[in-house]
Amino acid sequence: MLSAMGIKEIAELAGVSKTTVSLALNGHKGVSSKTRTRITRIAKDMNYQLPANKSSQRSYHGVIVFTKLRKHGLILTEDQNSFILHYIDGINHAVKNYGYTFEISTQNVNSMESMESFASGINMKQPKGVIVLGTELDSADVLALDGLEVPYVIIDTYFGQLSANFVNMANVAAVHNIIEHFSITGHTDISMITCTKKTGNVNLREQGFRLGMEYFQLPLSDRSFIPVSPGFDGAYLDMLKFLDGNKQLPEALFCFNDVVAFGVIKALKEHNITVPDDISIIGFDDMPMSSMMEPHLTSFRVPNEQIGSIAARSIIEQIQYKEAYSPRGTLVSGNLIVRDSVKT
Repeated sequence: MLSAMGIKEIAELAGVSKTTVSLALNGHKGVSSKTRTRITRIAKDMNYQLPANKSSQRSYHGVIVFTKLRKHGLILTEDQNSFILHYIDGINHAVKNYGYTFEISTQNVNSMESMESFASGINMKQPKGVIVLGTELDSADVLALDGLEVPYVIIDTYFGQLSANFVNMANVAAVHNIIEHFSITGHTDISMITCTKKTGNVNLREQGFRLGMEYFQLPLSDRSFIPVSPGFDGAYLDMLKFLDGNKQLPEALFCFNDVVAFGVIKALKEHNITVPDDISIIGFDDMPMSSMMEPHLTSFRVPNEQIGSIAARSIIEQIQYKEAYSPRGTLVSGNLIVRDSVKT
């Protein structure tokens, strides 16, 4: 069942309990000023009506829904909340500027039946449009979204063979930039830490890795792709197994996201392998922790807020132009943020 953003969703994004959210929003004691400010900001960004503002609601054109579809929850973990929040900020600011309200929901869709149930729930609610966080979806799941009777756009994944509305980061170009940086800093033996759970973005980053290695005339080998389980713990444990097997390490590793890079670096440290002196590492997403960990992680920054804003404008155009609107895939470039994890 689809529901508007409430205490539970705010708690997930803020990384606190529902009780803490309730205390903060109602002005009660027991919450630090820093936590209260963070919770209040998230609530305001999401158009959650604070107790003091309940009586001053405006009139809007209708509701646009942001839905996080969790297929297995292995990629969309709490570690990704800060990353997702930037998407939400971009969406919220855009829809408010066009006079719409904004709701957020999370739905588990672990089967085709649950995908159909999601579409039915949306069709019953009849919002003006839906922005789907499709990180964990495969191409069959995306096709199931054709059952939606309202305008929709999918973010954080892309399947070029499908005629649907996508807004995503330009994965292939991003990984090209990463391989280029490794190349110009003198690295020739490079591997990619990839994911055992394939997603649209993982597949595109693997494609970008192959193309980048070919473009810069760098060799591929039987250890060009080192698979690990998603998440910090999964990456840490699987990298430990790889290292315990006394397998030869390359000069450099590209990790398919920052959370995995954090786990890989922890495993390397436990084997007394130093970054960047012994091995260079680049991540992807530029999570806040990337600039705080030791060494500071070089990572590819995704313009999440811009992606969210473009997705919102796509919904508005679909509402305005209806049948005259043709499906399109929009890919947005980002920037490599160079820090201290690559040997120069």
